[in-house]
Amino acid sequence: MNTLSFRPSIVAIADSDSYLKLACTTLSALGPEWDCRVVLVRTPIAPTTEQVAAATFGTSFENQNIEVMTRAALNFDSLHEHIIFAAATGPVVSELFTKLLRSKANAVRPAALISALPGVAYPATTKGWGYRRSADAFIVHSHAEAREFSFLAEQESGHRPDILVSKLPFLKTAGFPISLQGPITTVVFAAQAKVPVEINERTSILLALDRIKCLNPQVRVIVKLRARAGEPQTHAEAHPFDTLWASLVAEGKVGQGHVEFLTGAMDKVLVPGSALLTVSSTAALEAVDRGLPVLVLTDFGLNDQMLNSVFRGSGLLGTLDDASLLRFSFPNRAWLRENYFHRRGTEFVSALNHYAQRAQDNALTTTNEQLSMLREVALRQRIRTSLPRPALQVLLRIRRWWVGARGTSR
Repeated sequence: MNTLSFRPSIVAIADSDSYLKLACTTLSALGPEWDCRVVLVRTPIAPTTEQVAAATFGTSFENQNIEVMTRAALNFDSLHEHIIFAAATGPVVSELFTKLLRSKANAVRPAALISALPGVAYPATTKGWGYRRSADAFIVHSHAEAREFSFLAEQESGHRPDILVSKLPFLKTAGFPISLQGPITTVVFAAQAKVPVEINERTSILLALDRIKCLNPQVRVIVKLRARAGEPQTHAEAHPFDTLWASLVAEGKVGQGHVEFLTGAMDKVLVPGSALLTVSSTAALEAVDRGLPVLVLTDFGLNDQMLNSVFRGSGLLGTLDDASLLRFSFPNRAWLRENYFHRRGTEFVSALNHYAQRAQDNALTTTNEQLSMLREVALRQRIRTSLPRPALQVLLRIRRWWVGARGTSR
């Protein structure tokens, strides 16, 4: 419970569907004692109306009009809260923090600057960390992530943001989730833009999903998309699953009605009787949180490149053949405790209260160490955040082609 003599406030800045979900769920979890606001910064990867509805579903921001601002309008006057939470892609965070810190160089700053990554942020990457390390604090969501980012921080001199351990705000269980028993009636594949990369790997997943339906005609098979082909999302996708499926149907390699492609909130498909299939999606954690069986695919590798090394030792690993036979499982407690399912305490909110109080007391100052690490925003960052959407879409199509060509040449 907040015991401060003032009402703390926080504003979250988001720029894509996944970061908007992080922003809304994080702020909703703070409760009514906080004044909370979410702002969408106008960039070419801004979420569609459907993606906004999915990101805000089940939060205090559901059915509200999310304010949209330009990057140029973001400053300490428009962002007047005690805490500015940059829940956005790295280039936007870097540009925002650079602007705010330089505007108060060696002076009292009216707000604390905090950032985070959405979903699973293991292993820690120097790129993701580098965009955000000028902040006052950085939020992680597991003990394993805390160790990873602490190690990165220790390798560098100069300013180090505090590392705050929270719990992923969309996980509802207080401690260990309980496995639900019962037959599998629906298999949900959580599609990702980044992995796997190669077209033959992505095709093999779709063929396996078709095989699940053929072997288990009573089971509903769903591909849960973050966005349909051509729609904006956080990461560029070289070979969208819905486009590949249409090609396989046209070639007669799969049954047209065997697989459904859905967008919207993950909550709507993670219901009793569902099982979650993925390469490495954070949706695996959402399924576990609901007591649902999960299978994390290792057909394409178990490594940092596939973003699934965090699931090593979880008891959730398997193959496409396992999926065809509905061999899904539930994680062991040792893994749960270390990875995202620690008990939710009061420490995180207390830490935010501390930063809000310091802002209120004019006790925050932009340091020389923070200023020394600020660099001009790279050209490719400005391209991603500034170009009109039609121009960016052309560049993204070129990038998808290049990513696909690189994958098939290996």
